[in-house]
Amino acid sequence: MITTRPCTSMKAVTIVPEKKYRIDLRELCECLKKREYRVKKVTPFLAIVSREFEVSIFPSGRIIVRDTSDENEALKIAREIYECIEDPGG
Repeated sequence: MITTRPCTSMKAVTIVPEKKYRIDLRELCECLKKREYRVKKVTPFLAIVSREFEVSIFPSGRIIVRDTSDENEALKIAREIYECIEDPGG
């Protein structure tokens, strides 16, 4: 289960998975590159990627999709990212 909620301090949607992850963000970014995401920054604590929207990804699995308030669009992006988390080679 995934929880979405609009961010109150900026135009963004926060997605929080029910399952707690310990994501290797560098490995995740390699998978996302294959899906045409551009990696803007990656550290052990945060990855920032973009395609249509800028997305911040945290090792816990929390995702912030910026510049949109459309929860359905943000959820679609999050699902694609979670697919890479579950299958980094895919």
